[in-house]
Amino acid sequence: MNSKCQNARNVYKKKLRKGITICNNNKVYKPHADKIAQKLLMYGFNRDMTNKLFSSLMKLIRPDKIEIDNATASWALDILGYTVEKLMLELMQPCDLLLVRCGWLGQLYNCSKIFKIVKSKEGFCCGFNYHSIDYNNKFSWLTNYMAIDDKETNSSDLLPGVSHVLNVPGTGRDIGLAVALNIDAKNYKSSVRQFVGATILIHDPLDYPDVGAQSASLQPAHVMSMTLTGTKIKSSKDLQYIPLIKRMCLFDDELPADINYTLYDGDQKYNYQTCISKCLQKKIHGFCGCLPFFFPDDHPYERTCYLTDVDCILARRRNLSQIQSLHINDCDCLPQCSDVNYEIVTESIPMDSTDFDSEITRGLNLNNTSFLYAYFRDGTYLEYRKQNILGWDNLLASFGGIFGLCLGGSVISFVEFFYYFIIDFFSVRKKKKVPPASKLFISVPMNVNLKKYDTSTLNKRIFLAWNQQLPKQIWKNSDYELKTFVGSPP
Repeated sequence: MNSKCQNARNVYKKKLRKGITICNNNKVYKPHADKIAQKLLMYGFNRDMTNKLFSSLMKLIRPDKIEIDNATASWALDILGYTVEKLMLELMQPCDLLLVRCGWLGQLYNCSKIFKIVKSKEGFCCGFNYHSIDYNNKFSWLTNYMAIDDKETNSSDLLPGVSHVLNVPGTGRDIGLAVALNIDAKNYKSSVRQFVGATILIHDPLDYPDVGAQSASLQPAHVMSMTLTGTKIKSSKDLQYIPLIKRMCLFDDELPADINYTLYDGDQKYNYQTCISKCLQKKIHGFCGCLPFFFPDDHPYERTCYLTDVDCILARRRNLSQIQSLHINDCDCLPQCSDVNYEIVTESIPMDSTDFDSEITRGLNLNNTSFLYAYFRDGTYLEYRKQNILGWDNLLASFGGIFGLCLGGSVISFVEFFYYFIIDFFSVRKKKKVPPASKLFISVPMNVNLKKYDTSTLNKRIFLAWNQQLPKQIWKNSDYELKTFVGSPP
């Protein structure tokens, strides 16, 4: 099908929505690590071994050479009786300690009520308006690490971003999310980055924060403003009739058979970021026989990668870089035909001692607290539309118009051409007793006396047939072979 897509750039009012995931760079919170170290010391570990264990755990997220041998690492896990997920969760800084105060649309909320523990490419984090997977329902033991005040009267239906995807009603700094964070540098034990701070991930509420998530780093005693803008790509439904190899994108209801895209609320939709993450899962599992703990799905039948698998993951990563295997065609992951992309502009400024006062800052130690303000810049977004503008009917009309304008023809001209071509073809193949009219003339010669013929021939015609058609100049200089026939013409 001869078709092409047209991108129309339009500005629309939009339902503003965003998911925000906050991750402390520290993956081993020192007070929790000390408790685990006390238990390990009782079973023959020494301080050096425990320190090597904790410093190596961050390499489950950023694979690198570990400092502890595989046997000792496995022994530690057996002593604790933990799974890898439970160990990494217990060692994270709890969300109620990381998030000191939270505000939405100028109203304060209990941070533990509106944020929940989620997985991301940064490990275990705290997510707001995150609806890709409900980990609190999938892993019941997560609730033991969520400090929730049951006496609080707010129901989940009234809490922003908890029971359903939250849309922002407006724009500007006061119409957004405000969070005060205690990054707690003194309790750092093992960090995934070379500095103290928190990583802020901006993503669609239904996307696992991995591929395509926008990120920024917030340092202690800083104020960060994050202004967001959105760009939407919307494809018309008639593009589904175009072969996939030509349109090179997938609609939400076009799900590859070998990948499960079920969200926690039961819906199914195709997502490019999820497809890439699952492709990575398949490649790592196929090569190392395990899956990293921070991947989004619950995988009870697959082994979770531990420190003993880091060398294998490193080898796989080098292998991927050499053969360039992780390619869009290799993963069979195509972009979404309709998608929303977010762009952020950040401004981070160190705090000074000023007489500023607000509900989000009142009573907090500004030397140890960081502040995040995330909001949309304006209430409109750019929408690019993909639609089919040249189908078979339009293509035929275009060629007909060009033919008529330049050659003076029409569809009837084509019909007449083929009609006479077919008639002439069959006429040539058919045998004829009489030459064509252009090569035949019939006449009665002047010198023929009809009385010489008997009565049986009187009623018959006498004609002469000339079997050649010659130019006029030859007639004057040549004798012609004439044949006389008596009888009725055939």
